[in-house]
Amino acid sequence: MLDGFLGKLKILPFSESENVQAALPSGPPFIAQFNPETFSVTNELEYAQEDPAHGDDGEEAKFKCIKPKQYSFDFLLDGTGATGEKKEVLAQIELFKATVGFFGPIHRPRFLMLSWGTFVANCVLESYTINYKLFRPDGTPLRAVISATFKEHKPKLLKELLKNLGSPDLTRSHDVKEKEQLWLVSYKEYESTNYYIHVAEKNGLDNIRRLKNGKRLYFPPLEQ
Repeated sequence: MLDGFLGKLKILPFSESENVQAALPSGPPFIAQFNPETFSVTNELEYAQEDPAHGDDGEEAKFKCIKPKQYSFDFLLDGTGATGEKKEVLAQIELFKATVGFFGPIHRPRFLMLSWGTFVANCVLESYTINYKLFRPDGTPLRAVISATFKEHKPKLLKELLKNLGSPDLTRSHDVKEKEQLWLVSYKEYESTNYYIHVAEKNGLDNIRRLKNGKRLYFPPLEQ
């Protein structure tokens, strides 16, 4: 981000699970009128629940899985013009709904990408609440806050890749040739540009723009 440039938090909608970040958005983006002052990321672990045997005072907490992350934001909408930017609150609420809500052609809410500076997350809307704070004499809202919670979304192929990256069964490898780029090598392996960052992490690369000639890269198979 350039010094002095205010990057707004954006929500981009996509209609296909596997093409988040790799295809054109399937609807209007929602751009925050004001960046949130804070946001929260919830990480939750799930443990198997077992009924204790008679007389026991406790059971072993057996790990089951890591649940999808939750991201929570408050979006302030202001139609008073007091901050120098005046927008119709009801119109902004409808834009938010159009971006994150139910999409007829896929019979479900859209898949989303949240983007703000270095924060990027693939997710779906889990819930939202609108708190109206100020009104015109006719009852039209002049200020509102949308409190929204999003659930992390990982496409099926990405989940399989991440699982296989942690497995010793690395069945495909590639020796880097001069001037090859990671995104292109990854695209040739997976026919997608979605996975090269994860491949870089698991191959211990500290520079994804400049690959060392002769470096051996490993590409686990994707289960179809």
